[in-house]
Amino acid sequence: MNLLVAGTPEILYREDWLTRMNASVQHSGNEMSAEDIAAFSQQVDLPALRAYRVAVGRRTREIVTTLTPADLPKKVDPARLAHVMEQGALLEAASGIRDYWGGRTMAGLLLMPASRHILVHLNEVLALKRKRN
Repeated sequence: MNLLVAGTPEILYREDWLTRMNASVQHSGNEMSAEDIAAFSQQVDLPALRAYRVAVGRRTREIVTTLTPADLPKKVDPARLAHVMEQGALLEAASGIRDYWGGRTMAGLLLMPASRHILVHLNEVLALKRKRN
């Protein structure tokens, strides 16, 4: 939301979140292998990851409150999409996501990824919990 909607730096680089989370992954995580995900899960500091998620949520709400009705039908500035790739926020292998975002309006981005995306992961977590039990 920072890069695409607000045109501001990612929150990941504020307050040194990578170090706080003990995270080596700076991109969205799309196209990671199961082995990469498992390794990340073993190394990441979970309380810091939760705190980061809260910070992201707060910043997303800040961004949403700045949008006007006139902003909602606008498409993402192509320069912002290019910046996502330059920043390493997406791997080149996940460039289809960049293309998806580029086809959406600001209103569409509020739906996916900003609000519905988390629901996808919550469902995945529930499925994993069921397997463990």
